[in-house]
Amino acid sequence: MNFLSAALFLATLNLTSTPSQEFDRGRTAFYRGEYERAVTIIYPLLYPDLRLESEADVVQAHRLLGVSYLFENKQSEARDEFRKLLELSPDYRFDPLLDPPKVVEFFNGIVREQQAQLGDIDIRLKKREEELNRHVGQVLVRRNERHSYLINFVPFGAGQFQNQQRRKGWAFLGVEAGLAAVSLGAFMANVQTYGWHPVSKCQDGQTSCTPAMIDHTLENNSRKLLDVQVVSGALFFGVAIAGIVDAVANYHAEVPLGDTYEPAPATGAWRLIPSLSPQAGGAALFTSF
Repeated sequence: MNFLSAALFLATLNLTSTPSQEFDRGRTAFYRGEYERAVTIIYPLLYPDLRLESEADVVQAHRLLGVSYLFENKQSEARDEFRKLLELSPDYRFDPLLDPPKVVEFFNGIVREQQAQLGDIDIRLKKREEELNRHVGQVLVRRNERHSYLINFVPFGAGQFQNQQRRKGWAFLGVEAGLAAVSLGAFMANVQTYGWHPVSKCQDGQTSCTPAMIDHTLENNSRKLLDVQVVSGALFFGVAIAGIVDAVANYHAEVPLGDTYEPAPATGAWRLIPSLSPQAGGAALFTSF
């Protein structure tokens, strides 16, 4: 009931009072230390629409709101009001001899933050200006590296190295090289030791024997080496195919190498540019003014 009465009272005041009179009441509440009441009266004069006509009153309204919020322990709202105060009056400062130390210290902290931000912006603008001045008379050229699609089908990690995946490339290179070495080594050992077709001999060195008396030792050993050769070769091709699939999946036709500056073409210079079409070929002269 009390809240409703207060709301009706404020509504009546709003209907019968000018913004200047309301601001005077809010300022009076502020100087009495009634900070919550000061916020209630002053806030509608600034938000959502500005109702104060004097710029000096607007500055003072943000000042009073900021201090009121600070003493009400609403630092976030106080920070917003003080920043708006600095936007309207960048040179505004609280007096250390007249204003509370809490207010002076808090406000000066915001001033230091804004000065640091402005300093960073100035530094970035100066660097940007120096960069532009350094490249006067030059044009920015984007450099790209073109990759061959056929490299993806080369084994031993070639596609991975092209895609800048060096760890994968070394892994595929090591595994495939190892399997290829095992398969090739087994093949060469088999041929060198047992020949292209191992000859079975009779047991006990006999010149003629029945099938039951044939010694298959050489043939069995040759077959074991052949198994090693085939298995390692099959694994090699399996890993190679996996490398090809991975390389194709991660393939990029062009990779940016970075930007560089080059001298701009001279004004009025003539350039011969080839012109090609499905029907004919030729060249054209171009110039710039």
